[in-house]
Amino acid sequence: MSESRKSNKDILQAPRGMRDFYGENFNLKKNFYTQAEAIAERYGFMGMETPIMEHTEIFHKGVGAGTDIVDKEMYTLETAGGDHLTLRPEGTAAIVRSYIENGMGSLPQPVSVYYSGPFFRHEKPQKGRYRQFYQFGLEIMGSKNSFHDVLTIQTGYEIVKTSGKNIIVGINTLGSNKERQKYIEILRAFYTENIDQIAKSDQRRIQSNPLRILDSKEISTKKLNKKAPILMDSLSEESKEYFQTVLTGLDALDIHYEVMPSLVRGLDYYEHTVFEYIIRDTEGNNSHALGGGGRYDGLAEMIGHNSSIPAVGLALGVDRILEVSNKDVFEKINKRLVSCISLSEKAHAKMITIASNNNLPTINFHLGLSDSKLGKQLSKAEQLNAHFALILGDDELEKNVILLKNLENQEQREISIDDIGKELEL
Repeated sequence: MSESRKSNKDILQAPRGMRDFYGENFNLKKNFYTQAEAIAERYGFMGMETPIMEHTEIFHKGVGAGTDIVDKEMYTLETAGGDHLTLRPEGTAAIVRSYIENGMGSLPQPVSVYYSGPFFRHEKPQKGRYRQFYQFGLEIMGSKNSFHDVLTIQTGYEIVKTSGKNIIVGINTLGSNKERQKYIEILRAFYTENIDQIAKSDQRRIQSNPLRILDSKEISTKKLNKKAPILMDSLSEESKEYFQTVLTGLDALDIHYEVMPSLVRGLDYYEHTVFEYIIRDTEGNNSHALGGGGRYDGLAEMIGHNSSIPAVGLALGVDRILEVSNKDVFEKINKRLVSCISLSEKAHAKMITIASNNNLPTINFHLGLSDSKLGKQLSKAEQLNAHFALILGDDELEKNVILLKNLENQEQREISIDDIGKELEL
């Protein structure tokens, strides 16, 4: 139907797959963002916003040809000046573009940001899935430290747990980009050899994106996937050790996770850690995911930058979360910033636990989780305008104490780890 022939009834309805927010639904979405932002800020993330439209090539290069997003779902237009622009179908590529354009590499690293808003994909509308949908995302850019994978997972886990649902973290590793590409060739050969055993809807992915076949919902494909080569068998000891460090960090935080060898995520830029937040019902079955993410050290180069930017992030599906969550109201308040300085891997894990256990109404914790020396970390804390610093090393861990430094008057004293909440709330 052409635009000129559409009836008043047609044009007085929201476009298919899009909807209005008003009344209780508007307040519920606003309250979700308020609580998500408060949790993100407590873990040291700062707010950020990028344009709703980006150059189309950002998504072609970053998300990847052969993905459903690029091949079928993007809303793209050509401007009067000849530019090809796309309504953003996801947030990470745009955040990395902004990091590069605005010279954020010169800021204290890593740079931890949260973002939210509408995103757009032309797919079949269904419950919890819309053509204009909403996400809340986290990105930590400028660190290869596996504890930032753990911190990202922990922060997202705390946000989705507010839904009141039983959540588990499905997690896997894709190894390095080189290892992943090697595995893709192994997988492509396997599916080519068994092409008659997979659904026709999956056959086209053999050449374009065989990883996506692993999480197919088609019965015949799922049956064959039980015999598919396992990615873990293609990984180096270094990649396996990295993944184990992430799992150890999750164990320390008592996060309920399950290693899922077929979990790959759908975007080309992922490598090493990938994860999803999955609702587990009362009968112990996994249902739909509320969001997920992973590490993407090579994305900056994929979109045209001259060097890699190690990074990890996630995106949560706000529409799906709103449908399952409790309708509690959360209040945002101004908070003081406490910089958490840890001087060893054991101290990194303990610092995350400290921030998790001390949900203080007047405090935000900035978890740099850096391997830098104490002086450099203190300098970074001052650049961030932190009010206090918590300093933890192996010696302090053994004694169950921590150093509390007032960065305004430079006074420093030793306190019990158990008394952090009481001391900071004064």
